[in-house]
Amino acid sequence: MLPELAADRPAPVPGVALVTLVVEVPGLDAHPRGTGVLVARGVDGVSAKALTHATAKWKWLRDQAGPGVHVLRLSYGRVGDTAREPGPSTGDDTLFAVALADASALLGVHIDAGAVRSWDVVRWAGALPHAAVGHRDRVARIRAVASAAGTLDITGAWLAGTGLVAVIDDARVRATALADRLDAVR
Repeated sequence: MLPELAADRPAPVPGVALVTLVVEVPGLDAHPRGTGVLVARGVDGVSAKALTHATAKWKWLRDQAGPGVHVLRLSYGRVGDTAREPGPSTGDDTLFAVALADASALLGVHIDAGAVRSWDVVRWAGALPHAAVGHRDRVARIRAVASAAGTLDITGAWLAGTGLVAVIDDARVRATALADRLDAVR
């Protein structure tokens, strides 16, 4: 641990629960909402923050699933949620029921439990890092301290931003910079 970075630890952030439904609903063959929907906070009758119609998005998955079978992924958990909203601490059976209702509402096609071939819930703790005022300066300060240590660099969503692309791109840049520093020392 670098003591000068103690005050820069990331704040605890909320987690996410992803509910994946594999459903046999030929009415979804028309992809009524395209590849998915982002849902604003406070939309009446919907708790999900997003729905991805994976078989509409990816042909390879559509081909594997077969005619009339659809893979839907719904996401729960937002910054600022209270215990009343479905999220990572909600039980699987409750999330399943909420996801069915939300998918039906968002897609405009009724989906009942009898249409479900399979389903699963995956939870990610601390999955929603967020930037605050001064974030760029904080990142620069953290990276400068790490760099001064010689053989240390730091990456992750709490510094690079959300999304795999941001984290992977940042990790590559950090690895290259660290390799260059190590080469200079040798």
